Amino acid sequence: MSALLGKVGGPLVIFGAMILAAMFLGVMALNMVDRMVETARFSMKAERNAHWAAEIERSNADANAQIARNLQQTMAAQDTARDQVAAAEQRARELEKENAALPDDGNGGLGRERVRLLNQR
Repeated sequence: MSALLGKVGGPLVIFGAMILAAMFLGVMALNMVDRMVETARFSMKAERNAHWAAEIERSNADANAQIARNLQQTMAAQDTARDQVAAAEQRARELEKENAALPDDGNGGLGRERVRLLNQR
């Protein structure tokens, strides 16, 4: 019986060792694939984050440029308005001087020359 056990047992031990080796290699292969998937996932995540960070940066730059353009237009409009107000005030002072220089004809009202000044505004 021990001869029969020796004849059958040897190949069974070898077969068992081969099964264990195959299982070990399978687990190692699955671990390697898992690490590769994790590496790819981290890489894709980093790439995606970099892409959206660049998009946000570009969008912020566009918004800041638009704000700067609007500010320049506003400042130009303020300068124009200030110049127009100054010109109107200067013209009003000139008209007041011309009105004061007109003779008083005693009518206490509007003479021909004063009416002409009103039409100039």
